[in-house]
Amino acid sequence: MRVLLARHGQTDWNAAAKIQGASDVPLNARGREQARSLAERVRRERVGAIYSSPLSRARETAEIIGKTLGVNVITAPELTELSFGDWEGCTWEEIGERWPKQFALYAEDRERYAPPNGESYAGMLSRAWPFVERLRRAPGRGALCVCHSAVMRGIIAREDGLTVNESYIRLKLPNGSLVELKSLV
Repeated sequence: MRVLLARHGQTDWNAAAKIQGASDVPLNARGREQARSLAERVRRERVGAIYSSPLSRARETAEIIGKTLGVNVITAPELTELSFGDWEGCTWEEIGERWPKQFALYAEDRERYAPPNGESYAGMLSRAWPFVERLRRAPGRGALCVCHSAVMRGIIAREDGLTVNESYIRLKLPNGSLVELKSLV
C-alpha cells in the first residue's frame, strides 16, 4: 500500500517555538487553515484510509482531511509524538539553559538519548516504524498517517539510512507537510 505521512497543522505552541511532544495542544486558526489546504492536496492522492495520532492537533487535522475526502479517521496510538518529558512547553533555547548537560547529550545522539522523563527516538520508532511497515505491506488504495514532526523525521531518517541528527540538517517538516514513503517494490 502507498503510505503518506502528514504533519498536523499549527498550534499556538508551534507559533511560539515551544516543544509540544506528547502534550495535547490543539490547533489554532492557522492550523485549521493548513489542515484544509492539506486536505485539498491529499484529495488528488487516492487515499482509502486515514490514521491519526490520538493527540488533538493531529486528530483535528485528520478529521478535516477525512471530511473533505469522505473517509473516516482511525486513531493509531503508535503515531503519537515522541515524549519530550520535562522539556515540553519550553523552547530549545530554554532547554539549553535549564538542562545544559542533558541537552548536550541529546544534541550528540538524538536517536538514543531520552530527555528527562521522556523517550528517545529509538523508543518512539519501536512503535511507529512497525505500524507503518504493516500498512505498507497491506492491500489497499493508499493510507494517510497524520502525525508529528519527530514521528515523520524518525521514519524518514530510518527509511533513507540517515541518523536522526543528520535528518535535522536535511529535512524541513513545517506544519502541514506531506511526504510519500518509498514503495517496497
